[in-house]
Amino acid sequence: MVNINTTMLWQIFNFFVLMYLLKRYLYSPIKDILEKRAAHVNTEIDDAEKMREEAKKLKEKYQAKLRDARGEAQNIIDKAEDRANVKAKNIIKEAEEKAENIKAKKMEEIEKAKKETMAELRNKVASMTILATNRLIQEQLDEDKHQVMINQFIDQLDAEKLGEIQ
Repeated sequence: MVNINTTMLWQIFNFFVLMYLLKRYLYSPIKDILEKRAAHVNTEIDDAEKMREEAKKLKEKYQAKLRDARGEAQNIIDKAEDRANVKAKNIIKEAEEKAENIKAKKMEEIEKAKKETMAELRNKVASMTILATNRLIQEQLDEDKHQVMINQFIDQLDAEKLGEIQ
């Protein structure tokens, strides 16, 4: 059986006083500290989540800007290539035109030189014919001398390359 005496009552009273003191001065402050700490951790987690969302948005913006910049760079490169191709075609066209002009001028010069050569050749042939006729008249030639003289005239033309006309 349980024997209730004053010591036991004092022990029970002391126990309740101790429980009251522990609750008031130890348990409540620790509970408040833990609640504050939990609230602080929750705000830190919320802040971290907000920062993560902001970082995600910034990353998306950065990637969008990077895509835009790459597209713009490609457009610039394409335009530069187009301009270079146009310039190259213009340069080639100008060079071809200049070559055609030079060719036409050279052909004109060749034609002119050919005409001058032909005129000079005609003059020499006429002079030689006159000389041959003079010799023929001066010498009353017989058939053999006449043949020799013609051969000499032809050899002279060949020596001077006046017989070649193209």
